[in-house]
Amino acid sequence: MKNKAVFTLLFWLGLTVAIIVMGSQAWAQQAPPAEEKASPATNESEKKPPSTTSEKAQQSPTPAGGAYTVISSIELGVRGIIIDGNADKYRSDLNYTPGFRVFDASLLLQSKDNNGAVFDTLMVSSFGWGGDPNRHLRVNAEKTKIYRFDANYRRFDYFNNLLNLALNQHTANTEYRQGDFELTLLPQNEKFRISLGYSLDRNSGASVTTYDYQRDEFPVFAPVKFESNEYRVGIDGKLSIFDISFLQGWRFFKEDTTYFVTSPSPGNNPTNTSVINTFHRDLPTRTRTPFTRLSLHTLVARKLDFTGRFIYTSAKTNYALFETVTGRDFSGNNIILDSLTVSGTAKRPNTLGDIGVTFLASDRLRISNTFRLNRFHIDGGQTLDEALFRTRPGPFGDTLLPPVLLADNLSFRTTKYRQASNTIEADYDFTSRFSAHLGYRYTDRRIELFNFDPTTAQPAPGEFEEETFDNRTNSYILGFKARPARIWSLYFDLEKGEADNVFTRVDNYDFTNLRLRSILRPSKNLSVNLSLMTRDNTNPSLVEDSLTRSFGADINTRTYASSVDWIPNRKFSLSSGYTYSRVTSEAAIIFFANNLRTEGFSRYFLRDHFVFVNTHIELHPRAQLSAGYRIHKDTGQGDRVSTPNIIISSYPLRFQSPEVRVAVKLHNSVDWIAGYQYFNYEEKLLSTQNYRTHLPYTSLRIYFGRPDR
Repeated sequence: MKNKAVFTLLFWLGLTVAIIVMGSQAWAQQAPPAEEKASPATNESEKKPPSTTSEKAQQSPTPAGGAYTVISSIELGVRGIIIDGNADKYRSDLNYTPGFRVFDASLLLQSKDNNGAVFDTLMVSSFGWGGDPNRHLRVNAEKTKIYRFDANYRRFDYFNNLLNLALNQHTANTEYRQGDFELTLLPQNEKFRISLGYSLDRNSGASVTTYDYQRDEFPVFAPVKFESNEYRVGIDGKLSIFDISFLQGWRFFKEDTTYFVTSPSPGNNPTNTSVINTFHRDLPTRTRTPFTRLSLHTLVARKLDFTGRFIYTSAKTNYALFETVTGRDFSGNNIILDSLTVSGTAKRPNTLGDIGVTFLASDRLRISNTFRLNRFHIDGGQTLDEALFRTRPGPFGDTLLPPVLLADNLSFRTTKYRQASNTIEADYDFTSRFSAHLGYRYTDRRIELFNFDPTTAQPAPGEFEEETFDNRTNSYILGFKARPARIWSLYFDLEKGEADNVFTRVDNYDFTNLRLRSILRPSKNLSVNLSLMTRDNTNPSLVEDSLTRSFGADINTRTYASSVDWIPNRKFSLSSGYTYSRVTSEAAIIFFANNLRTEGFSRYFLRDHFVFVNTHIELHPRAQLSAGYRIHKDTGQGDRVSTPNIIISSYPLRFQSPEVRVAVKLHNSVDWIAGYQYFNYEEKLLSTQNYRTHLPYTSLRIYFGRPDR
């Protein structure tokens, strides 16, 4: 275990101090107070009179920080780790590392009577800093009637290296950084408010991918580097009877990931003569997306609720590709240089508008209608230039082959998309314990595709290809909410119909979604929850050379969930639950077996059982115990096996994670915490992925301004 000596020292030191402090507190509670040991002959007149209210105020501690009340805490400690098994799989799943940590920190400054000079309230909280894979920082500050500032910043360490997945050639070790910052001026003003916002998104780090070239596949280094920045300015207010919100923003995205091979690589196919000596690819991409959002809301005569929204974006992307390769092709020819240059641009203006109206016909009946229109237009074109120079080895030296040149290969594509949908629903309260709703959704979609591919030999426009597609769907909605008894509530929702896909021109999805939930509260301390969710999704389709057979997909999902929460008193609580997830999918496929075209099926099975138990116990007024156990067990395909025409796949595994945690109050300002986590991951089909990990940790939480209790 890394840092084992430090961890052991802190653990036993904290435990020793806890025992001493708790023992001294117990002895102090049993010992008689000093006043009781005084002589019984003490005169009543000599006793100290009770303090007045002003004296008590002088004796109570004053808030720290001058005009602010300060409440703060920080948890410092160390985590150890023992890994038995596949460390890369553990890092791909959890990625916790040993060492010192700032597990948690928080700060709250509250001004008395909202008279702070710069802010009235400041709250700062964070967790995970110091080495954990997930780190978060949150800041909220407010000066009443002047401004409110909200900030969230997150960092994620992403690691992926799964054994035998594409020969370990699809790996990554990158860091995500995301942040959102929002400043609101005049936050309490209902008639006029201004907001300024900024968001960032970064990802950088090492990765490896593969490149198909000359009928072989080669591992390629691909250090990731992309970022986006978003700027926003908005105005919210009230104009006459309307609540108005306006937002204007600009998003800028760029990616500069590079791909390269610096030493000769024979590829993954040992029977192929292809070799890459050098490979380099730059793929710079730049996107600019301004966006506008306008929304309105009003309530007319307390009967008609109206909401409208309009969003417009216009994205423009410029990209380029510069690639060079040297090596040997599959025929044994030497590749002196294979260069490729591509440049292109694309635009996508998008308009989205929706209008929602709810009519409160009576105290029991509500009728709502929502209409949405979505239109976008994608225009793009690119040029491509390629030059290939090769030599053929021979007994008398290499022979230069004629170069292969491809220049000014222009391609233009246009996609026009329009979708309109309308949903109408009615809700009716039959009694105070039973209400139901009924609805209908209709969508109409039209897609127009245009292709234009002129050639260098034909300067005039080439053949202009156009394809159109019209589609309509219908869906039905039904549900109710009931209270058969005062302690029992039931919820039911059903939606059945068709759904379409934006870009893939196949038949509609036939779907049926059902949800049923029961909540039983026999007492205020006990709650029992049961739920059922089903999803049936069928996507029928045909292929041109097999018109008599459907080549669609059929996916059936079932999820059963239950949980019990019991809190008999403040010293004990228990929460437990069980969830069963069942997924069965089947897709008709065409594949080649022994170079023969074969029609068959691909079937996937998921049979996941998840159980959890959590409890909290107050062992002593100064000692708290928390424990939990979680386990996933997916039996997958069971005893089903593949046949020549049916491919069976699943991912049977078991993952369990018990945890125990003890918190001891050493002092009103200090808690000592010790805990232990255990992770056990087991795969049925690939045992080399298995691991067992022990994660003990210990820490001290220090409080500032903690109230006596």
